[in-house]
Amino acid sequence: HPELSELNMRWYPIPAVCALDLTIGGIVYSAVPFNGWYANTEVLRDLTDASRYNMLVPVARALGLDPDTKAGDEPLWKDEVMTVLNKAVYHSFKVSKIAMIGHHQLIDMFWLWYNDEMRHRRYCPVNWKWVIPPMSSSTNEAYLGLNKALEYTLKPAYVGGKNFLTLEREHFGDRDTAKSMRMFFKAVRLAILIKRWISRFRLERQPILILYASVMGNAAEYASKLGSILRKCSQVTFFDCCGTNSADDLEIMSLVKSASLCIFISSTQGNGELPSLSRKFFSTLFGKKGHDDHVLFEKNCAVLGFGSSAYPIFCGAATELSRKIAESGGREIVPSGLCDAVKGEGITFQTWTATLLDKLASMPDARLIVQLSERMNDLDHTDTRRQIILESVTVRIFSSRQVKEAAANKFLSSSLSKRRSSVSSVAYQRVGRRCSPALAGRRSTADSLDSSRHLDGSLHCIFEVDERINEAITKALQNTSRLSKRKGKDVFEGQILSRVDLLPSESEDDTDLSDGDDNESTKHARRKTSLVKIDLSLCGNPPYQPGDHVQVYPHNTISEEKLRAFIGHLAGELSLDDQMYVTVENEEVSVSLAEIAVTAPCLYHNIDQLVSIDSFLKTQASMEAPIPTQSCLDLASLATSAKDSALLKEVGTNKAEYDKMTSLCGMKWMDVFDIFPSLSGQVTLSFLLSSMKMNHPRSYSIASCKSCVGSEIDLVVGSLIFSRGGYKTELGVCSNFLTNVNEGDEITFKIERNPSFHYPLDPNAPLIFICTGTGFAPIRGLLQKRSYLRSRGEKMGTAYLVFGSRSTKEGLFEDEIERFINEGTLTDAFKCYSREPGMTKQYTTDIMKTEEIEQVLAPVIECDGHVYICGSAHMFEMCKSVMIEMTSKFHISKLIEGGRLHCDVFGALNPAVSVISRSRSARFEGSTKSRTMNLVRNRHTQSQRYSMN
Repeated sequence: HPELSELNMRWYPIPAVCALDLTIGGIVYSAVPFNGWYANTEVLRDLTDASRYNMLVPVARALGLDPDTKAGDEPLWKDEVMTVLNKAVYHSFKVSKIAMIGHHQLIDMFWLWYNDEMRHRRYCPVNWKWVIPPMSSSTNEAYLGLNKALEYTLKPAYVGGKNFLTLEREHFGDRDTAKSMRMFFKAVRLAILIKRWISRFRLERQPILILYASVMGNAAEYASKLGSILRKCSQVTFFDCCGTNSADDLEIMSLVKSASLCIFISSTQGNGELPSLSRKFFSTLFGKKGHDDHVLFEKNCAVLGFGSSAYPIFCGAATELSRKIAESGGREIVPSGLCDAVKGEGITFQTWTATLLDKLASMPDARLIVQLSERMNDLDHTDTRRQIILESVTVRIFSSRQVKEAAANKFLSSSLSKRRSSVSSVAYQRVGRRCSPALAGRRSTADSLDSSRHLDGSLHCIFEVDERINEAITKALQNTSRLSKRKGKDVFEGQILSRVDLLPSESEDDTDLSDGDDNESTKHARRKTSLVKIDLSLCGNPPYQPGDHVQVYPHNTISEEKLRAFIGHLAGELSLDDQMYVTVENEEVSVSLAEIAVTAPCLYHNIDQLVSIDSFLKTQASMEAPIPTQSCLDLASLATSAKDSALLKEVGTNKAEYDKMTSLCGMKWMDVFDIFPSLSGQVTLSFLLSSMKMNHPRSYSIASCKSCVGSEIDLVVGSLIFSRGGYKTELGVCSNFLTNVNEGDEITFKIERNPSFHYPLDPNAPLIFICTGTGFAPIRGLLQKRSYLRSRGEKMGTAYLVFGSRSTKEGLFEDEIERFINEGTLTDAFKCYSREPGMTKQYTTDIMKTEEIEQVLAPVIECDGHVYICGSAHMFEMCKSVMIEMTSKFHISKLIEGGRLHCDVFGALNPAVSVISRSRSARFEGSTKSRTMNLVRNRHTQSQRYSMN
């Protein structure tokens, strides 16, 4: 049962006892430790007893059982869990070659010994509850034979002994406590004085806890921005709600209790839901509702949510958090901030932050907050604490040759040269190499820096030989899992079994979507849909259910040539084969890993890891993401050209100019040296580590059933073509990666449970499946499970499929759908096409309104049927409206409340189709980036001339 490994249950291999006295012949020996071996049921009780670790319910859920069912419906789930866990315990000890005795063998041996004692001595004391095993108790005669046994103590025996204080008094006598009491009271008075001083200090700097739940890193980025503002007047602590599985941890509970304000920042996942990794944390944190002793009772709280108005349920996660805070007795001191990714998040964030500060300033004992609120508009953007955090981290660069020698010999000679780059350094060179004139002229001490410059722009050189290179390499080599910090224990590395292109690769309306982009991935942007099969046999064959999601960690689709050219523009003469090693070394400054994680994610995820620069740029760094405005300001201080510097400052401070640049040339990190040539040789790897975002995983619905396909996972992936608002189109990073993988390629992924889209427990329930395009993926997995259950002889209810696609040419899995109908897995399928030549456009909602289909679907909705919908968020809302018209609002409400309406929906960015129509009427001048940037620079120069005139 590999799914049990996810619960991380552990127990001691050997029971060691040292707190008992051995009594023999009137002599008491107080130091006679001993050990034995465990019985399997002894460990089982330690894990499952309600008064101990109480793992019965978590194990049941991991095995796919439902512990919430009534006792009459499923009376044996506890027995099944105990049996499986018992086998798992015994198996774990066996494979670890640690002695363990089975409970049947143990009671059989004891019963024989007991009878032998009774024959010879005529007496034998027994503690019945210790001797009789907790499982299968009645299978041995001892169950009834010992029910009237007596318990008393015979010696020699191990008995409870005296505690260490009693033994100390007996040996050394009573202490003279007068002097110690005087010292004690002095210490108490000193502690009271210190507490009063700390209390007065805390009145001025209130403790604020920021709890953030981020899917793609956006919420974490804004949590860092908010923390940098609040640090000027408060003690700020960060907590990642997606990085823990429970709120029972004493650290977080103490943080919540001590905080004067708890700020919840959350992104939205799915159709208005909390991020999946944070749901268990929040459900445990909020706990029971309406209790006065709740940790959030009368606690000041604030909520900031991030979402997209492309979804019908906008910022549903923030709304859910506000509701739970109110139910727990907390107080929201300001209205929830709802940031829209479509309309722009920055303005809403600034307005909400100003409102929060004004409210805090009106509260008692908020003198520093009043001062901050009054000069909010005059604050500069520098964050002193962020600079301290970054300066506490050191980045070392080793050549591939050094790493190979260290791996082979376990040490490096002290004569080896070293290259070191602090996070606050502009450049670094190998020792013995000559420093370039441009770098030699830069100031090398922090004292000589101009304080008016931005944080990452005021950087300096460090040149020194690393005398601890042996220690650094050895420590790095001990971290064998390069994903241990970045992604967690539930991340797997598998291989691609195959990739089959389901949809012919053709461009949108035969129009070139690149609009002058010379990037290979977007020069001929074409729609493409592929069936990707992932081999699970190499990663432990993890379990999954149809309806679950797979989070795929994408690789940047950048050619080797372009990557080497990018590295060539960095300072320090780096190579793709070089290895970087990040450590936290500044012991004079107290910096928590949580602060580093929210301030510089790329740095945090590489701490104590030995990672090649090639791997970092291909798999970790978000090379295809736009350069943030703050990084534009930092880069402006590094540009050697006045024109580049002025343009970077303009786009860094003017949101309209930034949006214009993004729509014209993308402003991607991978193109930074093409757009701003004067940055070549000025940007360091450490700058990228502190400024770039991580490549976050993307979720895809599983398109297979494990019972049918065995040790593999199927994904149906359509390449995403989108626009950020201008004429330029882009390809989705992960969809472009998956639709171009080849057999044998490595893939990193994580399986994410989605129980709300699982197959119903009753196989006889009638079903309706509604989907469009690649939305057929999870429906395919459910149909495979239905086919599997049918092959086992399960009685099946009716099942109907409503499937929409563009044309018959683009109809996915037509052969499989026909096979499902022929074998009886599907009762019938209704198809519609929106772009079929010679036919009127017809969508899923149109075909559902026809009288023939309405007569088929309506009874299913009204008679306790289940409805599964997979497609865009807009399509889901339209289908729900049609079903209300088809039946009634009452039946749909009953469908939702009964958990029988299952949705797996997604929003949408600006589609590429709208870009095509605009590009035909207003085609952007020029076909290369150089022409684009010349136009941008000329426009910027003209605006400067006009302002001068």
